[in-house]
Formats: sequence, structure tokens, C-alpha cells
Amino acid sequence: MGATHALVALSSLLTTVNFLWATQPKGWLIRFMDREPIVFFSCVIGGFGLSLPVIVPPIRKSLGLSTSQYDGFTPIEQDSYVSSFSNQKK
Repeated sequence: MGATHALVALSSLLTTVNFLWATQPKGWLIRFMDREPIVFFSCVIGGFGLSLPVIVPPIRKSLGLSTSQYDGFTPIEQDSYVSSFSNQKK
């Protein structure tokens, strides 16, 4: 479920880049980077951040690490997770 949301966000980013690439004159990216470097690199960092939910879980799975925080809880796991906190308070 989390990967679906990440793919939607990533496809929105790629659609925006494709639209800008098709509608702007040649060399707009270089001019944009030269005139507005802070905005440009903010967009680069944001694009990298949007791609992380798609990239990180497969890497963690291949390393044998838990991905439950990315995959979400099943109802049984959620009940045991909530009960473990309620037992600590008593």
C-alpha cells in the first residue's frame, strides 16, 4: 500500500518534468539552474526524497532487514503492537 502511494507521487513528479521538458525552450534547465540555484537544488532534493519510498524497501528486503514500517501492519500485528504498549503501562 505504501509503495502505491510512492509510485503515484513519483509518477506525478515525472509527469511534471516531462511537461516542462516538452513546453520549455531548449536549455531551460541550465538557465533555471543558473538563475535560481536554490530553487533548482531544492527540487532535486525533493525529487530524491520522493523516490526513496520506492528504492529503500527492496534494498532493505535484500539485506534481510525488516520492512514492516514501510509495508504497514496487518490487523493481527497491530493488535499485538498496541497490546505490548498497554502491558508496559501497567
